[in-house]
Amino acid sequence: MTLYEHLPADIREVVDAYVGDLRPQPWRIRFLLLIDLLQEKLESGPSAEHWRLLQQWTGIVTAVLEHLPPDSSVGECLGLMSISFNDQWRAQALGQIERDPTVLDRLVAICPDWGDIVETVLEANQRRPIKAGQARAR
Repeated sequence: MTLYEHLPADIREVVDAYVGDLRPQPWRIRFLLLIDLLQEKLESGPSAEHWRLLQQWTGIVTAVLEHLPPDSSVGECLGLMSISFNDQWRAQALGQIERDPTVLDRLVAICPDWGDIVETVLEANQRRPIKAGQARAR
């Protein structure tokens, strides 16, 4: 089962819409549009709920990656993989980013807040861990 299949219907609709919009785009544009979605979510919600919005966004990113299969040769995709709920993708991406520090440099060049985003996603997941069974996309 995929994470997408575990998402509520309204979130699946959001994912479906994003997949339709993102499919014809290169990974760089996909990355930037998903970052824009995060910024919209955080601006629209109260700061006390940011951890929940970050987890919801990470779920959307993971489900989008399930529909637009990841390409580990593209830095922007590696960045998204590194914050996904899929343990395999995250480990693969983090390993590649660690071996090639220019990946992180390129991500920060196109999204200066990328380091902060990664840190806050990790903090949100530590604050309220998701259930392991729902986190893994199979």
